[in-house]
Amino acid sequence: MLITAQSTEAFAKREAGGKGYNLYLLSREGFPVPKWVTVSARTFREFREQTGIDAAIRSRLATLGKGSAQKDLEAAETFIRELIMRTPLPADIDSLARSAYIAVADGPIAVRSSAADEDSAQHSFAGQLSSFLFVANEEASLRSLKDCWASGYSERGLAYRIQNGMDLSVPIEVAVVFQQMVDSEKSGVMFTCDPIQGDASRITINSVYGVGEGLVSGLLDGDTFLLEKATGTVVSSDIAQKKTMLVRSDEVEGTKEVNVAGLLQDSPSLKSDELAELADLARKIEKFYRFPQDIEWGWRGGKFYLLQSRPVTTPVKNDTGFLYLWDNSNIVESYGGITLPLTFTFAHHVYHSVYVQFCEILLIPQREIRKMDYFLRNMLGIFHGRIYYNLLNWYKLTSILPGFKYNRGFMETMMGTGQSLSDEIADRIKPPGFQEKLSSKLRRTISGFKFLYFHFTAQTMVDEFLKYFHQVYDEYRRKDFSRLPADEIHVVYQELEAKLLLEWKAPIVNDYLTMVHFGLLKKLTGSWLGKLGDSLQNDLLCGEGNLESAEPTRELIRMAAEIAKNPALRSVIEGTPSADCYEVLTQLDFGSFKSRVDRYIDLYGFRCMNEMKLEEKDLYQDPSFLFVALKNYLRSGQIDLTAYEAREKQIRSEAERKVFAHLSGWRLKIYLWSLKHARKAVRNRENTRFCRTRIYGLVRAMFHGIGRDFTARGMLDRPEDVFFLELSELSGALEGTLPVYNLRALAELRKKEYATFEAQDPAPRFHTRGPVYWMNEHSPAIEQDPGLLAGQELPPNCMKGVGCCPGIIEGKVKVILSPKDDMELNGEILVTLRTDPGWIPLYPSAGALLVERGGLLSHSAIVAREMGLPTIVGIQGLTKRLKSGMQVRMNGETGLIEILDDPAARAEPQMAPEREAEEVK
Repeated sequence: MLITAQSTEAFAKREAGGKGYNLYLLSREGFPVPKWVTVSARTFREFREQTGIDAAIRSRLATLGKGSAQKDLEAAETFIRELIMRTPLPADIDSLARSAYIAVADGPIAVRSSAADEDSAQHSFAGQLSSFLFVANEEASLRSLKDCWASGYSERGLAYRIQNGMDLSVPIEVAVVFQQMVDSEKSGVMFTCDPIQGDASRITINSVYGVGEGLVSGLLDGDTFLLEKATGTVVSSDIAQKKTMLVRSDEVEGTKEVNVAGLLQDSPSLKSDELAELADLARKIEKFYRFPQDIEWGWRGGKFYLLQSRPVTTPVKNDTGFLYLWDNSNIVESYGGITLPLTFTFAHHVYHSVYVQFCEILLIPQREIRKMDYFLRNMLGIFHGRIYYNLLNWYKLTSILPGFKYNRGFMETMMGTGQSLSDEIADRIKPPGFQEKLSSKLRRTISGFKFLYFHFTAQTMVDEFLKYFHQVYDEYRRKDFSRLPADEIHVVYQELEAKLLLEWKAPIVNDYLTMVHFGLLKKLTGSWLGKLGDSLQNDLLCGEGNLESAEPTRELIRMAAEIAKNPALRSVIEGTPSADCYEVLTQLDFGSFKSRVDRYIDLYGFRCMNEMKLEEKDLYQDPSFLFVALKNYLRSGQIDLTAYEAREKQIRSEAERKVFAHLSGWRLKIYLWSLKHARKAVRNRENTRFCRTRIYGLVRAMFHGIGRDFTARGMLDRPEDVFFLELSELSGALEGTLPVYNLRALAELRKKEYATFEAQDPAPRFHTRGPVYWMNEHSPAIEQDPGLLAGQELPPNCMKGVGCCPGIIEGKVKVILSPKDDMELNGEILVTLRTDPGWIPLYPSAGALLVERGGLLSHSAIVAREMGLPTIVGIQGLTKRLKSGMQVRMNGETGLIEILDDPAARAEPQMAPEREAEEVK
């Protein structure tokens, strides 16, 4: 059967092959395609079956596979080609082929192969199937038909199929296109993208004189034009010297090479209006297909003709589709580095639940919340194992209250994002139901008044929440989940979720208050007290006290002081590996101190570095980090808690003195009001976040318990493999909602993919369009020079971040990135990528703190201010540029870091151990 432009699409798609089907689509859409008709792939199948050659072809292909040598493939090609060419066409097929020729013949025609799997997005088969140009007559067209069939079994085609894992036992189906031949004056190839750079915003056009066979075969050099897709503006042009071209041969069937006229050889083969016309065609064709296309074209008599179109098979970044903006500036503090699927899906679930509650407490109607659920349930994303904020959804959430323009700036400050959202994008992201109608404005006003009410009642809310939280927490915290079956643990998990997760209103309201009050204080400080330095606002927040998250470290300092008073105990602690200290204390006669350690673990055993990642081991499972911290304090002499408290008060009182010296009257009153509420909100935020840490500790114990049970039942290979499951899969295994049951295979699959994530380094901020993991760039193409900040060049060997706690410290740095690193500190400047509350025990033994990620409201900044530890956060490229042993000077007020010396470059012997950093007087 023949396929024409009038055939049904289902038939054309099934029988026309890749090239034939695309010609069918282009013709139906009205694009300028030369007259064509396609001999269906079914016709080739009927030819093989009616003549009996199918069995011989299958038998020969069965001898080929991955181990086949090139000579074996060549022999198979020769055998099959000769078999096809010498076999006469059955009468019905001969008649069909002749009718195809007659349908398009108005002079010479082109006969082109069109394999069923050709020109797909996965496999292009470019140049592997035969095409014949300027076919002169009916008999020649029949020979070309057979030649096209035989080309499906070429040595190159067979090798391509084997290399791409395509089954040779599946018959190779080749349709053949008969098409009116365009004797082109110019021709070429056009990509609706830049395939070299993977840039979908450009168009690439290659062109030659004559027919395009010389260009696609590589025989001739052509001109190359790069255009902006949106405007058609020529970005660049590379004009080749075109000495020859291919034209129709008068002597033989096909083409011949002739000289190009001298004046044309070095001139562009396409004029500006022709480029503009091609660009317009490119835009229309890509819009029709929705993906970048590789198009062959010809030009004759002032008109362009499209000869074929196929998908570009090289990766090209999306430049259309829904826009998503991803940023991990703040969340990297909680989920730094690679985070396993169970932790991510648990966090994803928690964020959704919490922010639905936030909308409810602001009196947003349920019908509006349902409309907003599409973004409320997607506040987070994950790329290469790293968790990101789905940032535009956070802006949408912020827009539910009055004052969106100001609130989004406050949110950017709280999150520590390096860039602000443009007004143009911000205006387009308000959620449905909150447009500029009177009813919408009224709803926002009601929400605004409710938020104002919380301003006055927040402390009561937080106090009541903390009281309720500890009642519930104490009910569950001593349960031994390692001894319970998975289904019982799951029941307890659901109880805990109902009692606490669904009652998380006070913390989330206070988080929003913190965003507003801190942002307002920052704005007032910049406007009224900007000349007093960058750190004034941070200094005023120092020494607030009553931070629960700092209390475990304060207790460790007290414990270190007790050890220092007992020489025998100190000798044991310092002389025993940290991993064995707890066991040694159990066996030796240090009962009172052992009891103190036991009490610490009972109260704070949920603590660990990276403590929001449920896959990490906490102090309940491995208390060695506790002893690492104690040894650091003993080694550095940091055992005087009163000295820390005095430094905090000194920084705070000096900052307050500056405020009273420079402000008076109504401005002073407003500033002190703002300061009071910012201090209260920040303190409450830290304390409620510590509740979150406690809950994560409980959930960690539950999930470890479920992992042990699943392993005992043979559902997983190892208990820790449970963290490679998603939360819905863990629940589904216990509730009967799993579509597939092989959890072991699922965990192994994810472990293999996660192993590849180790080598990935996604950017802190990027955008995606369309399917987010495909045809998008997640890593920065060019890293910004860390010596450049906000368009200003820094002095040589300098870096800059955000100063959080004042102090000029000069000393050696020690880079610690994970609990697996050497964590011994003796006054060095601690350098790390990010921190969470589990890092606090390292702070007292550090001379200062430098953190690559984080902002003014990050945990690093808040606790460092509380402890009076000179700190800079948000330092781009920090951990790549600084290495342990380098000598630096850092200014915690201005955020400037000077690299003074690199011992690795000098290759000098290490100095004797001593306290490496001291404050510069």
